[in-house]
Amino acid sequence: MQANRASKVSNKLYEICEWICRLVYINILWIASTVIGLVVFGIAPATVAMFGVLRKWTVGDTDTSVFRAFIKIYKEEFIKSNILGVIFLAFGYMIYFNYLLSQMIDGIFHRILWIGLFPTVFIYMITLFFVFPVYVHYDLKLLQYIKVAFMIAISNPLEIIIFGLTVCLLCYMFYFIPAGIPFFGVSIIAWIVMLRASGIFMRVDKK
Repeated sequence: MQANRASKVSNKLYEICEWICRLVYINILWIASTVIGLVVFGIAPATVAMFGVLRKWTVGDTDTSVFRAFIKIYKEEFIKSNILGVIFLAFGYMIYFNYLLSQMIDGIFHRILWIGLFPTVFIYMITLFFVFPVYVHYDLKLLQYIKVAFMIAISNPLEIIIFGLTVCLLCYMFYFIPAGIPFFGVSIIAWIVMLRASGIFMRVDKK
């Protein structure tokens, strides 16, 4: 009885260590691919490639070579994902410009800009977090990815709250353990996003 229990504990620890190694590996691949793309042109395809591999894991495909799958997606989606990245970058710059503008003016216009700024940032962030899982799960036109990501995010407020609290907890953890950022900083957050998104996709697909 005790031997069986010890065996189960040992198997569980091995499984946990295996998943940790996978997350570390894909995080390193993400950093390297981002740098290879000169950061600006590497971050979007690297993120898509990472989510593509994570999606394979969520559907039970853990035997596929991580490196081959990552590089394949990175190459195939390089141009398309960069266009999507430029769109989000442009919107992000517009938000930042409005923020700078709000610091330069006073009175009623300052209040109007600030009132509009908070919901805009919120919508931007939740859409950005969900657009990559949508990208690797569905085959859509470029702008449809943004629309679907926004619709899924806004129609699942509980998921947004859970995800937001989880990210805050992770950021708090990395604040005290900054050495973990190069190993888990991106992959663990992406893994949580993919897990939450996969549950939503299953419900949406059934409907």
